[in-house]
Amino acid sequence: MSSNTVRARMAFSFRGETYELEASIDLDPYIGEAGEEPNFPLLLAKASGIDPYSYLYEVLESHEIEFSEATGIAARCCHDGAFDWPRFLRDVREESDLRVARLIAERALGVPDLDGRADLKAALLAAYRAGKAAGPE
Repeated sequence: MSSNTVRARMAFSFRGETYELEASIDLDPYIGEAGEEPNFPLLLAKASGIDPYSYLYEVLESHEIEFSEATGIAARCCHDGAFDWPRFLRDVREESDLRVARLIAERALGVPDLDGRADLKAALLAAYRAGKAAGPE
């Protein structure tokens, strides 16, 4: 699985000083079960050495972050300076489910190209997701 990263940038002025912040953020640690969106302002502040209990941080929070240079699945969700976190989570989960379905198709059924079999692909995904939803007994 490739790494999912995004570059976060922000420029603003505070007390006569201009700040240009930039950081590359690894999104993979935030995918987990809860899938809560990372606190991008806090991550950008920490990467830039800004204390989250300062007035400077409050000013930082009031400005928009521009996202770019996304990698992995995140690249599908980064457009025009915005990052779509809910779509990113959906796409990551979809890719994970498809990876399992492809593995089952190849190993158990001898089908090397699941994408060429839309009916089988849909059936395997439905069965896999039903099993995930039911959880352990």
